[in-house]
Amino acid sequence: MSIYHFLKGLFTGYVVNFQKRLVAFNLTMNARKEIKQVFKNSDIPKLKPHEIKEAKAFFKSKGYKLNNTYWHRFYKYMNGEFHKDYIPLDIFRPLIEPKLNRKIYWPALLDKNLTSNLFKEFNQPKTVISNINGFYYSDDKIVSGAFAAEKCNQQKTAFIIKPTVESGRGRMVKKFTIDNGKTSIDNLKVIDLFKLYKKDFIIQKVVEQSTQLSALNPSTLNTLRVVSYLNKEGVVCILNTYMRIGKPGCDTDNVSIGGIACGVDEDGLLQKNGYTKKGQGNGKGILLKTPTGIVLEGYQIPNYSAVNEMVKEMHVLVPLFKIISWDIGIDINNTPILVEYNTFYQNVDLQMFNGPLLRDYTDEILALGLEA
Repeated sequence: MSIYHFLKGLFTGYVVNFQKRLVAFNLTMNARKEIKQVFKNSDIPKLKPHEIKEAKAFFKSKGYKLNNTYWHRFYKYMNGEFHKDYIPLDIFRPLIEPKLNRKIYWPALLDKNLTSNLFKEFNQPKTVISNINGFYYSDDKIVSGAFAAEKCNQQKTAFIIKPTVESGRGRMVKKFTIDNGKTSIDNLKVIDLFKLYKKDFIIQKVVEQSTQLSALNPSTLNTLRVVSYLNKEGVVCILNTYMRIGKPGCDTDNVSIGGIACGVDEDGLLQKNGYTKKGQGNGKGILLKTPTGIVLEGYQIPNYSAVNEMVKEMHVLVPLFKIISWDIGIDINNTPILVEYNTFYQNVDLQMFNGPLLRDYTDEILALGLEA
């Protein structure tokens, strides 16, 4: 080997390692910034000394250093329960998620325009028009913008339009209808709506959802967030599930814009407390009923077992990602329907109402996070 190639390999390895450390550092700092903002706006009691000691000892025994107990403290404040194995965001995102999921394939495989092809055997919302890198597609064929607009104009239905990349927290996700060539979004023509979104977006027919889920809030497609884990034996395990219920009048079910999150037990029953933005409900953001008057505790999710089976069947199709957060709706026929899936920047705050994120697989997954 020449000196040149030796030095090139050495330098490249150094740069790649430095880049990984820099990304991990940024993820850690951003996670702590988020939780510190929560503490800034709330009077959250401190943990007891023995609880701090127990949490730090637990993570040390697994090979991790617990630098703070912000998340343990916050989750106990919200649900009244201390668990040593709550997974802090500043450990999950920089250390666990990148080891379990191959980031090199993200966000390409997360492009919502590709989801329909990846999971073509599964129930999904009907796509009318998609835009991929500026190209319009109809029935898997490239068409002109004028053709795409006319196809939308010809259909008498309600639509939803959303970006297909970087669309977290419901950003620019909007329902609309068309009347005499004008959309219900600022009275824009369809072609002008396309221009507003520029490129990388999708237009789908609005899903008519299950009667039971519509009762929780009829203005949004209320979805189940299901977290699954593909273990080394190739078996998909359901880690955690919660229900997302939209705010009345909104187009999405995101908690960040006033929706409700509520834990779901293994039988598909909603738990007692729903969690929403702080200041609503009991002051902590805890609600016992939906705005439509439905009592949360014990409310049955229809065909819940089929939701879990669907997730298990889909997860094995994307083994590049060992831990995935799926958004699953249930249509008017009580059939599960895939809305989207998430593999990076997943949230761990479901622990405030569902307990420790990784449950029975905590030791196994923490060990994977330390593998070289």
